[in-house]
Amino acid sequence: MIPPEPPLLDLSYFQHGHTAVAGWLQRDALLLTLGLHRVQRAAGQGGSVAEIGVHHGKFFIALALLASPEEAALAVDIFERQDLNPDASGHGDRAVLEAHLARWRVQRRSRILARDSLTLAPAEVLALGGQIRLFSVDGGHTRLHAANDLALAEACLAPGGVVLLDDFFDPDWPGVTEAALARLQAPDATLAPLAVAGGKLFLVRRQDHAGWAAALAARVLPWAARVRQVELAGWPCQVLGFTGLATLPAQIGTRAAQPVPRVEFSLAGLDPPPGLFGAGWSGPEDWGRWSLGAMARLLLPLPPGPPPRQLLLHARGLVPPLSLALQVGGVDLPALLLDQPQLASHAVALPPLPPGAATLEVVLRPSRWASPAELGLSTDARPLGVAVATLALEF
Repeated sequence: MIPPEPPLLDLSYFQHGHTAVAGWLQRDALLLTLGLHRVQRAAGQGGSVAEIGVHHGKFFIALALLASPEEAALAVDIFERQDLNPDASGHGDRAVLEAHLARWRVQRRSRILARDSLTLAPAEVLALGGQIRLFSVDGGHTRLHAANDLALAEACLAPGGVVLLDDFFDPDWPGVTEAALARLQAPDATLAPLAVAGGKLFLVRRQDHAGWAAALAARVLPWAARVRQVELAGWPCQVLGFTGLATLPAQIGTRAAQPVPRVEFSLAGLDPPPGLFGAGWSGPEDWGRWSLGAMARLLLPLPPGPPPRQLLLHARGLVPPLSLALQVGGVDLPALLLDQPQLASHAVALPPLPPGAATLEVVLRPSRWASPAELGLSTDARPLGVAVATLALEF
């Protein structure tokens, strides 16, 4: 009998604990992983978890927390053998990893394998942990390494399992994307893309794709701040982003009664809604826009009906961390801390607003701004503060 969730699952790691571990992990990917784990548990699925390329354990700790004490959590890394890391993608440290595992009390279920994954056979993985239901691929980022590790994960995947490929579509690591697309389009391919979130591509077995898509729609998409369906390698694939609500880890992956009504505004593109932008904005980028200087102003059109309850903001600072002061409808709201180097979702509860208003003014005041030229990043002399991709109003 598979427990619905390890009874002592510490959600604090998914809320904030991961920020104390060095490494690279976007919260959207962490939350989607938690949601997919809950879908697996709701279906009665057990199985081990594994990661190739653990660095200091930032994502591996989350996987280990999702394993029950009877399930294995397998960590594969070359650690001090950095001569086997041709592209310098990460630098594993076994002593640091073991200290973090002890801090989060998952060392007993964790099995650490100091190996080059190019020499690792599926039979060895299966002997250590059995079939894997959550298999993270984040080792060498060359096409050779990514292709090898994807094939290894594919061979060890449990029915209903998920492969999580990091740095998909990251221009710094083109070999990862090349390997993924080649594998998805191969004549003997067995995997299909399910979702993209936080820089990770989530893959499932082709025969499981329809069931996973339905489970995603019922248990994960209602909690997403951003959902966009695309086609990838001939398969429908969801591109997802989540809010910064502290309660979201407790909710995601549970069955939502009804999706929350939402109106979203994209700041990308040449043709925004008329009157959306006030002073203080740059021209459009392919992802959104930068605020300029001390203040930027938006005027959001409101649909008829009750006033919105919450503002969702997908943003980052030029040089994190910075504080972002918000004024909505003339009311000052608590400042947001933008401490991530990538775009992240944040949620702010709105004060009572007068019914029947046609527009809502939003004023953003970053605590600091600078030009990329000043920082030695480029020749761009604009005084950039906050990058904003989308805003949304929840009702």
